[in-house]
Amino acid sequence: MRRNLARVVPVAVAVAVLLAGAMGSGTAQPKVKTVGFAMPTTPPNVVHMPVWVAQDAGIFAKYGLEAKIFTFEGGPAAMRALIGGGGQITVAAPGIPPFVSALAQGAELKAIGTYAVRHPVAMVAQAEITRCEDLRGKKIGTPGGTGAYAEVMARGYLQSCGLTPRDVQYVNLAIGARVAALATNQIDAIVLHVDQVFEANKTKPSLHIVAHMAQVLPNGWYAAYVVTGDQIRNDPQLVQSLVMALVEANRFIYQNRTATIDIGVKYTKFSRDVVEKTYDELARIGIWPVNEGLTPERVTAGIETEVQLGTIAADTKPTYEQAVQWGFLRAAITKLGRWTGDPRWH
Repeated sequence: MRRNLARVVPVAVAVAVLLAGAMGSGTAQPKVKTVGFAMPTTPPNVVHMPVWVAQDAGIFAKYGLEAKIFTFEGGPAAMRALIGGGGQITVAAPGIPPFVSALAQGAELKAIGTYAVRHPVAMVAQAEITRCEDLRGKKIGTPGGTGAYAEVMARGYLQSCGLTPRDVQYVNLAIGARVAALATNQIDAIVLHVDQVFEANKTKPSLHIVAHMAQVLPNGWYAAYVVTGDQIRNDPQLVQSLVMALVEANRFIYQNRTATIDIGVKYTKFSRDVVEKTYDELARIGIWPVNEGLTPERVTAGIETEVQLGTIAADTKPTYEQAVQWGFLRAAITKLGRWTGDPRWH
């Protein structure tokens, strides 16, 4: 039997916590709390930089937090670290497929924020593949295996032209080997992040984008910061501080191009020119949300997309209230103010 998914911390609790703590104007230095992050790629991509930005730019320290960032081979591994990590992991940042799958199986988890709502990836292929139908019988890279973000995106693209995973050959490989596998013809196609596309083109110019997944799945939901229900109940002040810091980190990225690129070069291991191109492309489309981001409309549509992709069954799909604890984000925006005047801001 599925566990009860209705154990929700009311919005009023988050707001009360903020008024009592994060919004206070006292001068006492907060007690430093260690927060463990489970990130879904090794090494990270530019889109994942908000956590490292919050660390290196002193934003976590501002809120009395010290981050310990662990990187994993895919979103499912990051989710497992959160659920079974013995308290070492406070928040995981997976793609949505493993998150909603865990919810559908009865896990009591909540999305408290996001570093990207839209899909920042594309299907990249060898020169002879120019359309979806050309993938029949081809080898597609699936780092993290079935159910991981890359595989679900590949499945979504195959569905767009009537193909299924049975019509292709999946090749499971290490996350760090994605570009090399494509460049050396070990695979014919793979879903890559923008920075990896730029890197792959440097290695093999004939590689090209067949489709941007944001266009293939316009209602998709890319990623979330996820905590357990126990974390919300046991230390809502910590969760509120986390959300405040992460919203500020997203805003810092737009305001500080050079510093963000420096941090990106440090942690992604891509060359500076690749990070610069990627930053400019992601900033241009407003990939990092600066306000709530996780609106009911976006999340509901994203969950429905997962049903269509087969990640979860229709009769087990979570509701918005089961998937998201939005009170912390609303309290953060109340404190920090809403960014307006630019169509990128969401």
